Amino acid sequence: MVYLRFVVGLDNESAHRQDGLFTEVNRLKSDDLLMDYQYRLVEATFKYFNDNLPVPPYKRKQISKEAVAWFKNSTTEYIDRMWDFVAILKQNDIPVRILKTEKPGMIIYEDEYQIVAKSKKY
Repeated sequence: MVYLRFVVGLDNESAHRQDGLFTEVNRLKSDDLLMDYQYRLVEATFKYFNDNLPVPPYKRKQISKEAVAWFKNSTTEYIDRMWDFVAILKQNDIPVRILKTEKPGMIIYEDEYQIVAKSKKY
């Protein structure tokens, strides 16, 4: 299976240190850097994910901070929704890249749509 991870950064930057899109979009929102239409799209997209995508048990300290989430490539509806975040970030001059791998590292959480794996150099 192929796994996908959306991250912020350029191709020449170290991928294992790049934040995911949820983190970066939330930063833009928290710093009040979004235009009104962007804010509405971000809110709707966060709501969609919160209402539909299972949340890995990060708060129970079962997952270390070095672990990162990857979408399963079969999860097309969630991957399609990530493009809303990609558009917002690109409109704010923030580079986005998509990582693909068949070997994400040691999987420590899995559900139907995603995995969380201990970080490794991609």
